[in-house]
Amino acid sequence: MSAREHGGKGPSVAELEKYVRDKVRLEFFVSGGERFSGTLRWFDEDAFALSIEGGEPVTLLKSSVIGYKPVTT
Repeated sequence: MSAREHGGKGPSVAELEKYVRDKVRLEFFVSGGERFSGTLRWFDEDAFALSIEGGEPVTLLKSSVIGYKPVTT
């Protein structure tokens, strides 16, 4: 979900906590056109940390994230 889907606001803390608790797989879109897919390990006011399947954990600065969405497969 992007800020646009939240009426210009970022995701709620409760929503992000639910993604962490439920180990929801998310796809993040960042400036520069890259995509990262994984489960949200933690977040704070500046960053998201993802566990990438078969890879090293990744930390994304919130300022570089354009949007994200749950992966549905």
